[in-house]
Amino acid sequence: MKYTFVLLEGLLKDAMRLAHVAVSDIYSYREGIKPAIDKITGDKEKVVQMEVDKTKIYEHAMARYIGKIRPMRTGMKPTHECPVITFTGEDENKFDVDGSGFRRQYYSIFFQECLRRLFEGSGRNQLPKHDLTKKDEFTALGIAIVEAILNGDCGFPYLNNAVFMSILGKSDDEIELSLNITDIPLGDVWNTVKKIQDAKTESEMTEAISEDSANFLNFIGWPGGQLMTLKNKHSLLHYITKWFVIDQRLSEIEQLKKGLNYMGFLDTIRANTWFEPLFVYSEQYSITANYVKQKLEPLLDKLPTKTDIQRKAQKQAKVCIDALDETQARLLFAFITGLYDPPIIEETFCVEFNTNKDMCYPTSYTCLNKLFLPLGNKDIDKFKESFWAALYDVQR
Repeated sequence: MKYTFVLLEGLLKDAMRLAHVAVSDIYSYREGIKPAIDKITGDKEKVVQMEVDKTKIYEHAMARYIGKIRPMRTGMKPTHECPVITFTGEDENKFDVDGSGFRRQYYSIFFQECLRRLFEGSGRNQLPKHDLTKKDEFTALGIAIVEAILNGDCGFPYLNNAVFMSILGKSDDEIELSLNITDIPLGDVWNTVKKIQDAKTESEMTEAISEDSANFLNFIGWPGGQLMTLKNKHSLLHYITKWFVIDQRLSEIEQLKKGLNYMGFLDTIRANTWFEPLFVYSEQYSITANYVKQKLEPLLDKLPTKTDIQRKAQKQAKVCIDALDETQARLLFAFITGLYDPPIIEETFCVEFNTNKDMCYPTSYTCLNKLFLPLGNKDIDKFKESFWAALYDVQR
């Protein structure tokens, strides 16, 4: 089966926070974190064969990782597991040579579903939803993130920076310096906060804090006996921001933190800034046009061509790849791999011609990182049009 993932262009472009990590390129970054990963995994690894219904990955994964929580509580030292996954009822299983393609897809789908169910925010600036009934789910997610990283697959670069700093156990001063009022999720609360922020007179201030939707002010930790006035508005906004971003979610943050210390992972990487881009989005550790070109251009040059139609398609593809901008490169990478970020272990691409000569759109086989070039376009303009339409549209 050939398919592509839903391409969330906004998710790729909307990076609300940049991690300040000195990374010259993806290759040196991978080498930088490898020693720490090797230290955590040690010399023992358990290969786990799993058959999974792709439509029920969230339920399967959540049950599996929740099952690891109790042994953690008893102090048992777990052995690193490397899942080898096949999806039930799909012919494509026979092409899964080493299991990594399906495993990466398993993690990616699970993480995206966790974002939908357990988090709120915009783009890459996500906050755990306050829900005391979901504590095991957050711990399970933390365990899954650790397993994905240790297997060289992917991190979870969606966390709000202040939330990640809280997970690392940074000081209150360090956490508060990273807070921003725009981190507060949109909604009725945000409308009230905006009125407080925009207040220019005492009457406007009083009106804003007296609204029914402003009852949250009773819980933000504001000093007792101190009035909320225009004079101390900025201090009040700081209290509000800290409450909605951190304090209100402390239970969920703590549960996620517990999961991330699976196999002692968090303790090992706490002071290692190389790992930050795996949790907080960084432009420095992301897919670039140059990276994708380095991957695809040699493959296009070596692509065997037997007919004039194939040679024309090869030339058309070279033109498209050479003209990639940064956003297009990330979309193309996601189209081919099903991933929005570079995996920790370097991936290998493959390019072939589509056997259907009438096909005008490119297709991909994400489990093998394989791109199929179309042969049905009459000229370069039609090729470009269909090529980019395939990336921006939802295809299954």
